[in-house]
Amino acid sequence: MRALSGGGGKDSCEANELMCWSRCMPLADFNINENTCADQGLRLQCINPRDQFSDGSNHGDYYPACTNTTQEKTPYPAITGQPDTCAGEWEAFHIDSTYDHQFNLTTSSNSGAMFMWSVVDEKIKARLSFNNVFGYLSVGLADVYGKKNGMHGANVVMAIPGGDYSAITGLDLNEAASVKSFVIDPTGSSFRHWQKPVGSAPNAEVVSTGCFTTLLFETDQINGIALNTTGTDQMIWGGNGADHYMGYHGRDRARFTVEWSTGEAYFGALKADADSDSDADDNTVSSSSRIECVFLTAYIAIASVVYSLYN
Repeated sequence: MRALSGGGGKDSCEANELMCWSRCMPLADFNINENTCADQGLRLQCINPRDQFSDGSNHGDYYPACTNTTQEKTPYPAITGQPDTCAGEWEAFHIDSTYDHQFNLTTSSNSGAMFMWSVVDEKIKARLSFNNVFGYLSVGLADVYGKKNGMHGANVVMAIPGGDYSAITGLDLNEAASVKSFVIDPTGSSFRHWQKPVGSAPNAEVVSTGCFTTLLFETDQINGIALNTTGTDQMIWGGNGADHYMGYHGRDRARFTVEWSTGEAYFGALKADADSDSDADDNTVSSSSRIECVFLTAYIAIASVVYSLYN
């Protein structure tokens, strides 16, 4: 058991680890060890890029570092939210009858979103509408083997309201809004790990009304990966209406599967997942897998008891 340097709490990490972002992070991953900080007259702390410390339980861009900061974590500066007048306008805004198919991404715990599309000349013409102001908005191809429900390693089209991103100061809103293609880092969730766009700019645009945000695009590929316009693709979406720091999407995200030509769509990677909670935590496991695990655990426990009785 080691005391956290910044927060004063306790954790159960090994000596070469630090509780940070609600997990035990190996110090070697950050090119430090138990003695590195002390040798420099610094403390080992869990911090964010703004040099603010956390007790290790906070979600966000936190990592072990050597620093004597005494500044506690603070929220990102908030975007001005939706005016009260927006409340009655979403129902009319999120439907566009010019598209052939639609999938309602709204759940009981997110802000609300709608994905609409048509197949036009072997391309996907799509519209993702978001019931929130413009922090960022993205949609793309999930990495079917990626962590965090296909987010890590995903290829996405992403609209951002500024440029010259810094993890310390956020987006420069003096620069124009843009839509670009990105590959989400295979291990690092925070935008600073994958902020460099890839490929050429997609045929896309973003519209922000002050109430809602809409991402429009028409393409047959994302970052060179062809969309299966005659079959299915596993997709992800994510949005933020909270800050201009490319921060956490909260519940405004999901993995879903689309059969482009027929219009069938459902949450999750498999049809069996459609009946599970679309807001489940990362790396969702199907209910059948959970049942199998329960029976296997019970079998092992019974076998251990029987063995101890007769040996």
